[in-house]
Amino acid sequence: GNRGERSAEALRILGDTGRQAMSELRRVLGVLREGADEERPLAPQPGIADLDPLLARVRAAGLPVTYRTVGDPDALGDGVQLTVYRIVQESLTNTLRHAGPGASAEVTVAVTPGEVRVRVADTGTAPEPEPSDDTAGHGLVGIRQRAAMYGGTVVAGPRGGGPGWLVDVVLDVPSAPPAPPTAPAPGEQL
Repeated sequence: GNRGERSAEALRILGDTGRQAMSELRRVLGVLREGADEERPLAPQPGIADLDPLLARVRAAGLPVTYRTVGDPDALGDGVQLTVYRIVQESLTNTLRHAGPGASAEVTVAVTPGEVRVRVADTGTAPEPEPSDDTAGHGLVGIRQRAAMYGGTVVAGPRGGGPGWLVDVVLDVPSAPPAPPTAPAPGEQL
């Protein structure tokens, strides 16, 4: 019966992946609002490597996205990678909501000593939502909060010289040697 167990396990993993993809897709499309963002503590936190599947889902939703990296984003710590992932996710969610048909987006993640720069630019043609609209700036609040954890700066606004919107985030990442993998003492964690 060993082989049967193994294929059952494989099916279970595939089922989990499908469910996760669906819930991620819903989240990308903004169907689930605040509160949906609370990860189950057991789910591994997404990082830079997860941007490819995220972007594939955004493209499937009808928004062409180009993506490039500079430097070595995979070398970043988990916390920074999660922050980068979320910034891209929230920026593209805004684009999907507001940019209108025919828009496209470009994502750049540039890693240089001491900083990480995340730039998401789109060619949206839709007018920006009125400030009274409760979705206005919704994702930006999250992005600002995330960037602030790393002493980051956030520039977000209409692209100069053309239609579209730009989110440009610089995170301060001290290029410290990787910490030894010890468990943090209780109370030390932020």
